[in-house]
Amino acid sequence: MGLFSKKKKDPRERRRVYRIPEKNAMLVLNDVSYPVTDWSIDGFGAQGFRGGYDAGDTARARLIIVHRGKPVGFDAKAKIVRADPENRFLAGQFVSMSSSARQEIAKVYRERLAMYQAEVSGTDDMDRIDAEAISRALRSRGLESR
Repeated sequence: MGLFSKKKKDPRERRRVYRIPEKNAMLVLNDVSYPVTDWSIDGFGAQGFRGGYDAGDTARARLIIVHRGKPVGFDAKAKIVRADPENRFLAGQFVSMSSSARQEIAKVYRERLAMYQAEVSGTDDMDRIDAEAISRALRSRGLESR
């Protein structure tokens, strides 16, 4: 690294909204299903990717989360931001979603985040979850009022 080179930041650090680790969700991209590793109102991470997309591609997406014992689905257009078939990982960002789906995903996100915070209370993960930053992000998208 040169004298004036900047250290490259981990892309996950640019996220404005915390991604909730997930064990009980599925992502369907153009009719192919992938287990979700984490998600937020802005995007997702998924396992099992074997190829077919490159970073920058867009796809029809459906995020399905089991919430309160029932599957809840959100349809969106997603932009692939990371496609890594070697590590079988895929990450994407929601680029368009109906306003009703946006409202519903925000509601589920808030509830799931509260449940997750209760689970990890007192661990280092709690330091990474800034409730005020999440509220600001939701407000900036018109998904939460002051």
